[in-house]
Amino acid sequence: MGQPAVVQYALKDRSVELREAPIPKPPKGSVLLQVAAVGICGSDVHQYLNEHTWPVNLPVIMGHEFSGIIEDVGEGVSHFAPGDRVVSETAAYICGECYYCRTGNYHLCPYRKGFGQARDGAFTRYIDVPERCLHSVPKSLPLYMASLCEPACIAYHAVAIKADISPGMSVAVLGAGSIGLLCVQMAKLRGANPIILSGLSKDRTRLKVGATFGATHIVESDNQNIRELVPQIGDGFGVDVVIDGSGRNQSLKDAIDIVRPAGQIVRYGWGPGAYNFTLDPLVHKQVRLQGVFSHNWDMWEQVMKMLARGQLDVSAMAVVRLPLERWQEGFEGMHDSRLIKAVIEPNGKLE
Repeated sequence: MGQPAVVQYALKDRSVELREAPIPKPPKGSVLLQVAAVGICGSDVHQYLNEHTWPVNLPVIMGHEFSGIIEDVGEGVSHFAPGDRVVSETAAYICGECYYCRTGNYHLCPYRKGFGQARDGAFTRYIDVPERCLHSVPKSLPLYMASLCEPACIAYHAVAIKADISPGMSVAVLGAGSIGLLCVQMAKLRGANPIILSGLSKDRTRLKVGATFGATHIVESDNQNIRELVPQIGDGFGVDVVIDGSGRNQSLKDAIDIVRPAGQIVRYGWGPGAYNFTLDPLVHKQVRLQGVFSHNWDMWEQVMKMLARGQLDVSAMAVVRLPLERWQEGFEGMHDSRLIKAVIEPNGKLE
């Protein structure tokens, strides 16, 4: 018996379609998960448009931001049972033996295989998931909101872990995608003020949400030069911390220009293509450039508590819930910024 699935089948623009796929059986140490909701990530859109810079194992079922209800368990599963409501981390495979796995940084395992990229993901009705990836979802949190735990973990990693932000420091968030909006919330929770949020004019709806989340200054980067705003803020030397997630390489140039001497740039956004500018100002200004990739177990546990308490507000992001057959509507809506966040619900509205 098969199931419909959103499959990327070639490395060409929009080479993605709905196909029939087998329903897996949970191997040892894994569960069979009935997918409740799977978010459309900016990286999914990059793959959809063939603008990604990471390897993809074709053909592959896409989707890595997902929640669900356990349908069945494989041999050796001891902490979860059928009927449990869960979210899943994104590392479908790790070796478990390398330095990074042994030190808790398994997201950096050189043999890591991610859902929706190196192995089949969650844009389908059922997926097998290793037990180690699972986190329980409190009953108070709807499963479609729980699927946003993954992008929230990226924001938590970037702002709360890798960025050095103290109360009163200035922060600029470049990129008004869903993770960027969550970064604004995280920066406010860290006590940052002022907070600048930059996006394109097509992101106007997202930018308005960012203002409600705590952004004190909004910049439409195709209409306003952020370099002209920053000298008017604080002592005029620049921004203490820049969080760069726009997915454009030019945004790194913007970050270098607006960060203050001895400041910090944290970059989680992917950007294909070459950099056509010098990095010498990083040296001259003694700026720290920090990359951020993925997340680990503790970040998921902390973020899940924040979501359940309402400390992180994802409901205000106007999440659009779509059935599996309308997957392309969600991808295109995220691409052209008509949607702030879209999630696919392959099995209808499971709560």
